[in-house]
Amino acid sequence: MLFVYGTLQDADILGAVLGRAVDTTRLRPAMAPGYRAVTYPGRVYPALVISAPDHAPGLLLEGLSRDDLAMLDAFEGLEYRRQSIAVTFWEERHQADAYLPVAAIPLGAPAWSLADWTSLHKPAVLGEERATAVALRQRLSSRPPS
Repeated sequence: MLFVYGTLQDADILGAVLGRAVDTTRLRPAMAPGYRAVTYPGRVYPALVISAPDHAPGLLLEGLSRDDLAMLDAFEGLEYRRQSIAVTFWEERHQADAYLPVAAIPLGAPAWSLADWTSLHKPAVLGEERATAVALRQRLSSRPPS
C-alpha cells in the first residue's frame, strides 16, 4: 500500500505517471496521524512533515505492481524517499509507504492543499508531468532486468 498526500492524489497526475487510467476503486481516503502536508520550499508540490497534533489527509493506493513502484520512485526523484508510516483507514491503523522529503523542511512551512494546487497550478503542471513520466517510462523500460 502507498499513502499519497500531494499531487498524486489527482487521478490525472497519477494516471500520467503510471501511464494508464487510474482505477478509482483502489483509492481509499486515509489519514497520516502525526503528520501534515506543507509546501515544499520553492516548489508547487508538498512535503509530509512530522507534526504531532495534526493528521494529513490523503489516499491509500492498493494493488501497485513492482513496475508501478519503480516508476513512482523515479518520478519522485532524489527529493523524496519511500518509507513506511502509520496511516488510518476506516479508523483502523495500517502501515503504508509514503514519500517523505529528504531535505529538512522548515517548521513554519505553509500548509499545502490539493484544492489550492488544483486551482492554481494543475493546468500548467499536468503537461510537464506527462512529458516527464513518458521520458521516465522510456528510461526504465530500457534498463536490463534486475
